[in-house]
Amino acid sequence: MHNERRRSIILWGPPGSGKSLYLASLVMWLTREPNERPFAVLPASDATAAWVARRSIPHPDGVALVGGVAPPTDSLFRIYSISGTPGELGRRSALVADLAPSEATAGDPSPTRLADASGVILLLPAATMAASAEARDACVSWFTTTLARLPEQAGAAPPAVSVPVAVCLTQTDEVPDAVRRDATEWLESFGAETLRALRAHCARFAVFKVSSTGRAPRPRGGLDVVIGTPEPRGVLAPLRWILANQAAEMAA
Repeated sequence: MHNERRRSIILWGPPGSGKSLYLASLVMWLTREPNERPFAVLPASDATAAWVARRSIPHPDGVALVGGVAPPTDSLFRIYSISGTPGELGRRSALVADLAPSEATAGDPSPTRLADASGVILLLPAATMAASAEARDACVSWFTTTLARLPEQAGAAPPAVSVPVAVCLTQTDEVPDAVRRDATEWLESFGAETLRALRAHCARFAVFKVSSTGRAPRPRGGLDVVIGTPEPRGVLAPLRWILANQAAEMAA
């Protein structure tokens, strides 16, 4: 593996938005997508690898999800683009970005890597927001507050946040009609201020639907179990979009 540093993508979300499960899906359950260049996401340290491994355990019916596992404060992941043929230096992989999860909540200092980030992924738990008005209001407040904290390009007219912002609706496996829903309209259904805030602050944004496991977990003996092998859906789409924006910016 080519181990050269790249700019960071920040993964951010309110408590319960599914950050650790999303990371586990990228590291442990990701499969190659047809007609798409493959990527590999690897922990950058032993402590980070051990944290991801503790997020799930084998179960006779599939994979049991384990919650309440706090990440290391300096957890970091690296995103590699995989090629079918060796490059000029004989390598089949290239490090294209770091992926850094943030535990910052509303009112906390912004992540230290944010000023140099090449993209930001914001997670919002769709099923949780739909089930509880209190949870919806808390997540929407976190979302609009976070957008207002993103660094703006000096001297730029609004929207002045130039870093690409990918908004991911998680827990979509728990919503029966998720496949038919338009992602942007779904986000707006939680409050018109969500889309207004995106348009007011962000010059480049996109909204995605994500399922980290591919199907909703089922209760089994006090555990939440994904029956069979997890099959993540949509988890690479926001990364591909940010990396495509980064490549276009570098080419320009």
